[in-house]
Amino acid sequence: MTKKFALALATLMVLAFIAVGSASAAPSYGKNVTVGDAIFIGESGLCISQAVGGNTKLAWFAPSANITTDQPAIVYSIGDNQSFYVQDAMFGAYEGAWYKYTGSQPGGARLAFYVYKPSLSVSIWDIGTTGSATDVTGKKVTTGDNVTFRIDSNLFSLFKRKMTSGENLSGIDVNVVTPSGATLIKLTNSTQGTSGITNITGIQPTSQQYYTLKGANTPTSGTETVWQLNISQYSAGTYEVTAKCNVNGMTDNLGSITGVTVSETATLELDKDTVSITADKETVVRNNDFSVTIDGKPSTYYYVWMSGTNSYNYGNGSGDSDTSDIPPQFQPNQGDVSFLANNLSYGTGAGNATGLNYTYKTGTRVYQDVANNMTGLGAGAYPNPYAVEIKTGKDGLITVGITTAPNTKAATYTVRVESESDTQLYDTVKVTVEKGSVTITASGDGSYYLGEQITFSGTDTDSDYVYLFITGPNLAENGANLATPSVALKNGNASTFVTKAVNVDNTWEYKLETSTIGLDAGTYTVYAVNEPADKAHLSGTKYDTVSIVVKKPFVTATVSASTVAKGDKLHIRGTAEGNPAQGVAIWIFGKNYWNGEATNSDSMVTETVNDDGSFEYEFGSGDTKNLASGQYFVVVQHPMYNDEFNVFTSGTKPTYVVEEPVVSAYSASSNSGYNSRFVIWGGDNKLQGSDAAEALIEMIDSADIDDTYTKLTFLVEEPWIRINTVGDHYVGDQFTISGTTNLAVDDDLIVEVTSSSFTATQKSQSGEFSGQSETVKVVAGTTYNEWSMDVDASTFKADEYIVNVESIETSATATTTFNILTPGPSTATPTTTATSGPVTTTPTTTQATPTETAAPGFGALVALIGLGAVAALVLRKE
Repeated sequence: MTKKFALALATLMVLAFIAVGSASAAPSYGKNVTVGDAIFIGESGLCISQAVGGNTKLAWFAPSANITTDQPAIVYSIGDNQSFYVQDAMFGAYEGAWYKYTGSQPGGARLAFYVYKPSLSVSIWDIGTTGSATDVTGKKVTTGDNVTFRIDSNLFSLFKRKMTSGENLSGIDVNVVTPSGATLIKLTNSTQGTSGITNITGIQPTSQQYYTLKGANTPTSGTETVWQLNISQYSAGTYEVTAKCNVNGMTDNLGSITGVTVSETATLELDKDTVSITADKETVVRNNDFSVTIDGKPSTYYYVWMSGTNSYNYGNGSGDSDTSDIPPQFQPNQGDVSFLANNLSYGTGAGNATGLNYTYKTGTRVYQDVANNMTGLGAGAYPNPYAVEIKTGKDGLITVGITTAPNTKAATYTVRVESESDTQLYDTVKVTVEKGSVTITASGDGSYYLGEQITFSGTDTDSDYVYLFITGPNLAENGANLATPSVALKNGNASTFVTKAVNVDNTWEYKLETSTIGLDAGTYTVYAVNEPADKAHLSGTKYDTVSIVVKKPFVTATVSASTVAKGDKLHIRGTAEGNPAQGVAIWIFGKNYWNGEATNSDSMVTETVNDDGSFEYEFGSGDTKNLASGQYFVVVQHPMYNDEFNVFTSGTKPTYVVEEPVVSAYSASSNSGYNSRFVIWGGDNKLQGSDAAEALIEMIDSADIDDTYTKLTFLVEEPWIRINTVGDHYVGDQFTISGTTNLAVDDDLIVEVTSSSFTATQKSQSGEFSGQSETVKVVAGTTYNEWSMDVDASTFKADEYIVNVESIETSATATTTFNILTPGPSTATPTTTATSGPVTTTPTTTQATPTETAAPGFGALVALIGLGAVAALVLRKE
């Protein structure tokens, strides 16, 4: 042993003796320790001389060590063996066998005693009447229960040590704190006699598990027996039970350590033998569930039933003929809940005295108070869903589920619970069942075009199905089937209604396709009802309505220009109401022209309709470039209610046919079954231009066709550009060159102003050039579209100038000339000074030096030729 370790150990021993010496007097027991005894950490004042003999050292070996050959892991100098303190700091980490040690190995160690950390807990047990014990710690017991306390502790070894004269009969103390806060150290047993007063202070366990009150019953397979507490002598409430041990100063030295020197507090809910019932809801909407909770004696059977429902002779028995207006029913398949049944002919009142035959008050049995679901069933053990037997849990509680249905009668119901053995132990609770509600809404703003889908939705808290019907102009007076308005309702006949199941969250939804329901435009009312009742029988039902406006779809369109130049774009824009999924068909006819064939589509041309009903079809520059000049006809076709084009093209190149089929008989393979048809392209007798457009319109106008259309025209012309007269201007002027055109708005024009003298120069010449070039946009005009370019001549030289205007989109060009002159003599503008009196103006004249203006000469002719070459190089946008 090192000097430092010896010094530290000696210091601990001194501190320990100081602590023991300063501690208050503690009860003592078994202070004389013999060989093989168990001692516990925290004990002090022990005499271990018999255990260690004359040895002054103790040794502890690791669990895997061989004590005859191995060296000890710990060697401890005893000090005073007449007043030994089992220090936690020294022995806490080294539980188990300690040996008296001679200081040499092998053979230098002999068992002295065992050291353990104390453990202590208390629990509360109901031993019943047959000796089968149940842990009721933290639970409830009632009058008549047999209850005792159980100590679980390893301290029983302490009390097996020999007690010497002069020692107190000390042990484990059990305290009981009442609901009012008083601490009891004695309890009354079931005999209520003076000998039944049991002192629960100083209990000395003789085994690991020890029952505090001895008596006749055996709660476990062990040898300990108990006395039962007389619970009837104590008031109801929560009791707290605690065990603690301070034998040989254990608590004084270690402190109150839960599970070591003091147990955790065990609680007991003591109640008189009563029963109560509560409901989770005071009011419930039918077609929903609720529950009742029974609070009674633990693990005890009770009857529960729907009291006062004996007038309801409708149930779920196979003999029932009417299932309307039933009471709430107990849910099946619940744990510790079983339906009551009458084992004899129903209503005889003879035979067994349990179940439905139980007499719950003088002269009245349960079956006489509860709904009868056995009418016509005869004898047999038929379950009744309105009365059950339940068993409470170990805590005396059980929750029982009860369900309502769409046919549960709206009323206030009484649920009764009663003891099977005591008619004085019962309780009731009232629950009101109400009818639910039904709501309906329609998607959108309530206005719809035939062919659109309408989504109806809502809630129904009253039934499993919602029943829908419609009323309106010339429909059945009391309502018609929503999906087939030609079918009149039959009250109570669900098959004549549109029926939609209600979801578990009480919502429902139904989508109506208006393209097939055969309604005319008008205002209608849609009903949602909780049962199949028509308009004349809505009294007593739950329903809601929503109004809708049905309109016929239509199509409108315009062309971007009434006249289009070849090579320019044309836009056909419009609105097609009703959300046609097929879009709209765009037919364009002219002399020897049909856009379907021109676009190589092998069919008529269609254009998608946007969500807001708008559409736009572009007749591109490539489409108009090669068109012959003249008038063209446009037909925009809408598929209407059925969202199908009932006039369409068939066939492929080289022959296309437009036909109007009889839909029910049409056969594409036989090319028969049509009302009318005409060849639009590639075949004999094909129709041209306006004739084709007229034939198409006549087809769409047919009474058998629901499609609609709008028609337009536009002219195709050769593209042209005109330049307005420019006139002569002077150097420094600012002016505008403008003109007109039949080109489309936003077309680009290149406008070039070039000096006539612009030509190749010699190296000795300056090569000065004046002019302007700019790309401008065509804008809308009054009669024709217009264009313009602003010119700043401040940098121009006096000369003749050529204006060339050329279209980028088409081949149209225009050319003109004008002159820029040198300014001549001028008269200064008089300066006027404002005064409060008459104004006098004095003119000032400046004599300008005459300047000759050079007339265009040869160079201008060369420039014109050069300008032609430049124009040929201008990039055209095709």
